[in-house]
Amino acid sequence: MNLRPYQEEDAKILASKPCMACFNEQRTGKTPTALATVKLKGLEDQKILIVTTASTIYQWTKEYERWLGKPCVACAGLKPQKLKAIEKWTHGLVISIDSFKTTASSDGLIKPILERHPAMIILDEAHRIKSPKSLNAKALFKTNKIPHRLALTATPAAGKPYDVFSILKFLEPDKWTSFWNFQNEYFERKVEKITRFYNGIRTLAEYSTFEGFLPGKDIELQETLEQISIQRKRKDVMPWLPDKFYERVPLKPTVEQARYLAELNKTFTTEHIDANGVLARIVKYRQICLDPGLLDLLGGSPKTTYILQYLQDYPEESIIVFSKFTSYLIKLYNQLENLCRCGIIIGDTPAKTRDKIVTDFQRGKCKVLLINIDAGKEGLTLDTAETTIFTDKYPPIGDIQQAEDRFIASTEDKAHKAHKIIELVMKDTFDEHLYNLLDQRKDETDIINDYNKYINERRKRK
Repeated sequence: MNLRPYQEEDAKILASKPCMACFNEQRTGKTPTALATVKLKGLEDQKILIVTTASTIYQWTKEYERWLGKPCVACAGLKPQKLKAIEKWTHGLVISIDSFKTTASSDGLIKPILERHPAMIILDEAHRIKSPKSLNAKALFKTNKIPHRLALTATPAAGKPYDVFSILKFLEPDKWTSFWNFQNEYFERKVEKITRFYNGIRTLAEYSTFEGFLPGKDIELQETLEQISIQRKRKDVMPWLPDKFYERVPLKPTVEQARYLAELNKTFTTEHIDANGVLARIVKYRQICLDPGLLDLLGGSPKTTYILQYLQDYPEESIIVFSKFTSYLIKLYNQLENLCRCGIIIGDTPAKTRDKIVTDFQRGKCKVLLINIDAGKEGLTLDTAETTIFTDKYPPIGDIQQAEDRFIASTEDKAHKAHKIIELVMKDTFDEHLYNLLDQRKDETDIINDYNKYINERRKRK
């Protein structure tokens, strides 16, 4: 086992300061780079805490023992089992962020873990703490006394540029103390007005939003990030990697779909569906565009028809189908089960079952894999897939980017396979409008997620 030259270089940079971040793109090997950093810091015989997603606990455990040759315990199962794991902890300990944090129904495991005085914490998928008021973020902020801290994510700004604040606070809590001050310092503040009704009385309320950088502040923040992080893109370190090919397929709504959407837009109701409130209406729009049957409505699903036809046209192709709606994936799975070899990964799919499904897909035993975006955007290597089909998309943009990267080739021998992404969109509907908004949002977050590119371009101009 050897690190690639760029990984060795990255590990040296990350080991040069107590608290750093690695914003390298997916599939560039952040895990071995992080573990090499532990060794370069001389901490391999001390307690290392790794906070990650529940689905990647065992993967991290294996990688820790593989690269450092030291024991690593998985803090999983029921609470008594987790406490026993903490008692046995001598070197590596891997825990999910959900087990780590304190909630209304659980005390979490922050206290017993911090009482063991870990020398270093590695926060994987660090974009999960993007909201500084969330329980995830509050839990990680309590680790500020751990002397060495490392954050890993390919999307430091998962939804909006200021999502990066929580990562900055995790790394340098004394410097980044107030989210409000951070927004005021770097972003343009806009005062919006909203009408509210309470007990039949109409009132006009004001609230602040922050959109776009103040003049010159994007450059200042990019240069700040350069001081505390590294960032590489796959193309920089894997020049052999082909570009992803996008194909947006506009589909014509059925007569019934068009009627449902028009009625919902005008009166908030259609058939037996009542959507009082903006958010409720958005969800119903998305479901109708995907498959009216999800709401027990008539009309069929042009998206399902397209997928069935595609599978018939390309029976030997390995295909991933992503959706935000588990109910749709289950319905599609039931339709495909007797037609082809397929698997499904949703939120409550057990870790061991996930591993078997992924293994079967990678070995060609399963040709079609249906995945809920939230359940499968992290911790899955599916680089045998040639085509990814998105039946629907919804923010944050970082989740979508991570889902897209599941099928990216991780080795040069798979570089020549197809890398096609098909986006199914209902023409002239809310669906199409949403896709256009997502394209705009990506341009905003690129200022942070691609900060290294912007800095290099400025230096070339000088």
